[in-house]
Amino acid sequence: MTGSRRTKPRYAELGDALQRAIEKGEYPVGTLLPTELELCERYQVSRHTARAALTQLINAGLVDRRPGAGTRVIAQNVAMRYEHEIDTVDLLLQYGNTTRLQVISAQRLPASAEIARQLEITEGKDYLRLYTLRLEEPSRQPLAVTEMWITVRSTVPVDKLLDVATAARAVARFLEPSRLSRVEQVFDATSFSSEDARQLGIKKSEPAMRVQRRYRDTQGKLLLIATSLHPPGRFAYSMVLSRNHR
Repeated sequence: MTGSRRTKPRYAELGDALQRAIEKGEYPVGTLLPTELELCERYQVSRHTARAALTQLINAGLVDRRPGAGTRVIAQNVAMRYEHEIDTVDLLLQYGNTTRLQVISAQRLPASAEIARQLEITEGKDYLRLYTLRLEEPSRQPLAVTEMWITVRSTVPVDKLLDVATAARAVARFLEPSRLSRVEQVFDATSFSSEDARQLGIKKSEPAMRVQRRYRDTQGKLLLIATSLHPPGRFAYSMVLSRNHR
């Protein structure tokens, strides 16, 4: 971290040094990193620099930081991270075009009272449940497990959606931009089931970022609900908010 010419900010140099130490096993998974104050003393940096370096490790998915509990190592290597900036329906659909959807199972089921409420249909009406895996291309590493609920209507290609060999393409065609007027999104945190964790190759104890998207057609009718669960470090959602001046 010394030298007459610095090509990186000091915090990035410190972050890189700590990352190398983690990758070498100097700080094994489950152990705590030095505190901000200890980093300041050891590397002769400011508190702001130490905090920024730790933030770099958090963003890389290597550590988790909780007030009063310290900074704990949660992974030895940086996880693949898929970051997508989205501010329109068209850009949201581009996420689907740059990743691969693998349909694991497809069923036709009668809607329970709760599912009917969410799908805005009557209880007992048929809907399709697709259980899928979203893969990053070209690495084929899983980004998320996604459960899709689709109301059975005359315009829905039921046979193609129930065939796992054709379902992914049928979903893409079903959600063509020309059919959509609105996508409603909700983000929250949850946990993985044993099956979700197995599909993603992670521990069940890992926290999950849940993203629920509700796709509506040009008449405002609900077409599909997709609920995706993302493991730590494999997906980031970004958006830019600006004020329009008139």
